[in-house]
Amino acid sequence: MFEQFVQYVLGEVRLIAEAPLVFGAAVLFLGAIIWAALRWRYSGIIERRNDIIALYKARLNGATPDQAKAKIDSLEGQVVSLKNREWPKLTPAAVTDFERVLASQESHVVSILPTDRDSIFFARDLVDAFKRIGWKAKRDVSMNDIPDGLSVWPHDDVARAICNALMMATGALVTVREDQHLKDQGTYAIGIGHKLN
Repeated sequence: MFEQFVQYVLGEVRLIAEAPLVFGAAVLFLGAIIWAALRWRYSGIIERRNDIIALYKARLNGATPDQAKAKIDSLEGQVVSLKNREWPKLTPAAVTDFERVLASQESHVVSILPTDRDSIFFARDLVDAFKRIGWKAKRDVSMNDIPDGLSVWPHDDVARAICNALMMATGALVTVREDQHLKDQGTYAIGIGHKLN
């Protein structure tokens, strides 16, 4: 069987030797077809890759990989810094402590003033807790800048009780501030500024 295969191959080689020009042309023609098919198939892929590379180069403004890594690390640090500003939602135990401390106070009107979206859930928890103990509470907006951290206005005994309840519930420092207008109205305000780390 092996000898038959060898004889067959030798016969084919003799046939090629008799017409080398035709064989060479056929091989070149077949090679050209294969090359054209591969070029057509992969040109779109290569073009998309080149577009992606050009986009990355444009975004990096010619920065080296080390410079790009440093920039990414800086951006990640900024994200962590912004994330640390976010006030967490109150835990059920913290809400219970908050309500227990303020339950002995008579009902008052209180406005919760969140600075930005980072404090909305915290503000909602406070409004809900105040309403459960019978206070008239609402989330409001302020036209003035809210100081960083937690603030309570105006400065009196009820504000100090609110301050103590907030410190117990959050573990954060709470500042009681003067505000004659709110004192005259008999209402209270809690400012939720950017969280201090």
